Amino acid sequence: MLTSRVRGTGRFLILLMLVGMPLGAGRPAIAANIVVDASSGTVLSAEAPNHLWYPASLTKLMTVYIALSEIEAGRLSFEDKIKVSQHAARQNPVRFGLRSGQVITVRDAINAAIVASGNDAAVALAEKIAETETAFAVRMTNTAMELGMFRTFFANASGLPADGQVTTARDLAILATAFLRDFPQHYALFNQRSVTVGKRSRGTVNSILGAYDGADGMKTGFTCASGYNMVASAERDGRRLIGIVLGSRNGGARTLEMRKLLDVGFSAGAAPTTTLMALADELTDADNGAPPNILTGSNCVTPALAGSTLIDSPDELSGWAVALGDYRSRAKAQGALQSAQTKLGKAAGAGQPAIIKKGAAGLTRYTVLLSGLKQTSAQNTCKILTDKKAYCVTLSPKLIANRY
Repeated sequence: MLTSRVRGTGRFLILLMLVGMPLGAGRPAIAANIVVDASSGTVLSAEAPNHLWYPASLTKLMTVYIALSEIEAGRLSFEDKIKVSQHAARQNPVRFGLRSGQVITVRDAINAAIVASGNDAAVALAEKIAETETAFAVRMTNTAMELGMFRTFFANASGLPADGQVTTARDLAILATAFLRDFPQHYALFNQRSVTVGKRSRGTVNSILGAYDGADGMKTGFTCASGYNMVASAERDGRRLIGIVLGSRNGGARTLEMRKLLDVGFSAGAAPTTTLMALADELTDADNGAPPNILTGSNCVTPALAGSTLIDSPDELSGWAVALGDYRSRAKAQGALQSAQTKLGKAAGAGQPAIIKKGAAGLTRYTVLLSGLKQTSAQNTCKILTDKKAYCVTLSPKLIANRY
């Protein structure tokens, strides 16, 4: 049974119901995805595109969209200063590392939010624009409605878990197309491979960059409840597609699923099924209820301890990397990573920590890496470690793909 589009007062009634729902209530977990032609808004493929989902760090796309809107309106500039508040600096678990009282630019905050997915940077940006994160979240929700994201509500600027903060694959595709339509001059922000603020550097967390021919943005996200999410944009032969994947069970699967979806979308056999706007009216009974909990309990692998992400495929990596060793348990791998980061000091910030889990002949091995590096940075990192008698091997993108 189809349900009419949710508008006006009905939106807020649904929000009230969602806030009262416990995490994981409602339907069982299934993945959602959509692929659209960016220029026409036609939908090439979709699975559960109107299911409610927790956006995780994909939330930062709206944070940056509003910031760019302010810049284009002349009320904000990239070089405006932001004094990082205590509230922003205390954001967890993924922080860029901004300190309370530190002064950064709006450009710094945007880059750190996009490239490194820094929650502290996103909140600092929100407070610069709206004074409080709460006020900014209201604006985020209103902007979503104006864009046609009819099932999306925001509760914060970062994507940290909040029961009432929900979206859909279809709504995220609307937001992605809005970026390309409204801010084409700033789209290159999403193709950056690293970011530096002050003396601290971070590599990109966006695994699709370098893992798919033609991919040049946009954002990834993860929480236990949402699973592994991604918004990707890719162009081939003058044609641009946008792909959304929500609810993958690990980072490698997320990247592989996105690659497959984009391959089908670019193929000659991909035929439009509907439009993004028309899809808003195609709600079914199955789309009702709270978002699912994708990963729970022992199955939920969070970026813990030294900030590493457990992955199953090298497709989750980008750029050059340094291998820090292979271990038989994740605990030992995490320990090795922490030891390496202590030895590297500030230089550790240039790489994105990752642990690749591999099984062969009945044995599981955990390979520790710092990825997302440029060649020179990878070589310098290894030199620091080897000078301190620590194991380190430099890996090119091609070697990573062949080895793992």
